[in-house]
Parts: sequence; C-alpha cells; structure tokens
Amino acid sequence: MTITDITVSARDGGFVVAFGDKTGNAISVTLYTVATPGLTRETAVSHARKLLATAVENSAGDGPHSKDAATLEEELDEGLMDTFPASDPLSVTSTSIPLRDPKAGR
Repeated sequence: MTITDITVSARDGGFVVAFGDKTGNAISVTLYTVATPGLTRETAVSHARKLLATAVENSAGDGPHSKDAATLEEELDEGLMDTFPASDPLSVTSTSIPLRDPKAGR
C-alpha cells in the first residue's frame, strides 16, 4: 500500500488518523489523549505512524500465533529439557550429630 492521502479527524477524547491509497483502501488509527499525553492534531500523524509500525512489526514475528501446535509443543519440550536439573524438586535431608560435652565423663 502506497499512502497517498492522510486525514486527521477529531474524535471525542482524541483523533482518528486515516492513511489511504489511490485505490480507495484505508487504514485508520484511533488515538486518545488519555493514552497519549500531549497529543495534538499536529502530532497525531507521527504518533499514528509509530503505533501502526509497532503493531505490524509485532504481528509479523515469531509470535505464538504464527506457529502451529506441533512446533509449539516441540519448543516446549526443548525448553523443559534445557532446564531439567532446575525443574526437579530439591531433596532436602538433614543429619544431626549430637554435640558431646568435652567436660562430660571427667
């Protein structure tokens, strides 16, 4: 999508920034002044670009939703094997050796 049109509209408590292309497709980002202190009509476009870029970056990575169940199960098994000694419960034993009074028996 090549952005050819950007519109900023006031909305109760914030702004809606719409990014459009020449075919009529559009993506809009709603920003609220409560969540973005100092938000103004002039800064809304840059905030919307950053938010949209972060959303796209986070959705196209190695997230759990991008993997099938078999891959997730394999990664879980591998992680458990890597932590094997630490995942076992500790065995606590105590020994008691009574102290002998050195003066006893004299």
